[in-house]
Amino acid sequence: MLGKSAVILVIVAIAAIALNLTFAHTLHFEPLGLLGFGLFCLGYAGIIPLLSRRTEKESVSLQSAQKTFTGPSIIAGQAVVSRRPTNRSDRPCHALTIDLEDYFHTEVASQGVSFSDWEHQPSRIEPSTHRLLDLLDSNHTKATFFVLGWVARRYPRLVREIHQRGHEIGCHSLNHQLVHRMSPNQFHESTATAKDLIESVIQEPIFGYRAPCFSITPGCEWAFDTLAQLGFSYDSSVHPVNHPTYGNPKAPRSAYPVAHGQLMEFPIATWRVAGRNLSVGGGAYLRLLPFQYIQRGLEAWEKDMQSPAMLYLHPWEIDPYQPHIPLSFQSTVRQTWGTTMMEDKLQRLLNQFHFAPVRDAHKGMLEGKGYTSRQSTFQLDQAVAQVAG
Repeated sequence: MLGKSAVILVIVAIAAIALNLTFAHTLHFEPLGLLGFGLFCLGYAGIIPLLSRRTEKESVSLQSAQKTFTGPSIIAGQAVVSRRPTNRSDRPCHALTIDLEDYFHTEVASQGVSFSDWEHQPSRIEPSTHRLLDLLDSNHTKATFFVLGWVARRYPRLVREIHQRGHEIGCHSLNHQLVHRMSPNQFHESTATAKDLIESVIQEPIFGYRAPCFSITPGCEWAFDTLAQLGFSYDSSVHPVNHPTYGNPKAPRSAYPVAHGQLMEFPIATWRVAGRNLSVGGGAYLRLLPFQYIQRGLEAWEKDMQSPAMLYLHPWEIDPYQPHIPLSFQSTVRQTWGTTMMEDKLQRLLNQFHFAPVRDAHKGMLEGKGYTSRQSTFQLDQAVAQVAG
């Protein structure tokens, strides 16, 4: 009889194939990748019962041996091999990041809410962010919050509270404009404005950047040079998967230097299956797919990459009470489905894996990138003002 995980994966496979045949393009899923994932689930589901029975037999054999063996519990020269860490503190430390934006800031929501209407939309960012902060506190976990400049201007107390509660603050652009739709001058000006605005709110320099929708795509590498010029030490705007909006499947999966070595790029975590990269970095993938998919993908990352994985989510993803936005069915799926279960999934993720802000998870790689030595323009202005009396 199929185990619970196998049944779940079979259901996911059927749903994946159905979505591939009907909504793949409009849901912004890459068709071949989705179909491949569905077939992979079917194949994987077939061997789960076998692995489960084998594990049970080994467990029974081990228990029997322990009952009959009365000698020392550790034999000299023989190592005890653990299949998998049983406690999250035994696992590698991954980077957990939050893109601080409201539900109407997303690229999907822009189909029903224009930028000029943002000021008039009922906001949900404060209650959803507070729920997220309390969840992180209860799990003794700190994260990096990439803050939208628009949010910092309108909700400075919220941004200060996040900072005061021990989380790292980064930049998520000024008005959620995609990088590949901007000119280099527009990107430089808006990013500099956002950085100065956020730094003025928390009274400290910030060093991390994430583009909306991971929109530093092939052809936009000039953006890395701009970020380095503005004083950033790292970026996390590359998602190495096939995707019509942010696809960059040929990018490295692990961290790599850009901007002539002045900036570190930390891509979103992926799972390499059958020669293709599948995203396991959280967000909609955690919200819409079974938890077991993310869990196994991160376990595969830990085994293969042996470095911190980059995960992300948004406060609105744990808020099932978002005000209605008139969207197509496919866009409604992307925007609202899975929000009722997202908080529980995040709790399970925090229970099983170890997370920290980017500055801590990648501390070794950020050394020498000016992370602790650079001063922002804001700080220099403050120093001059103090000297001037």
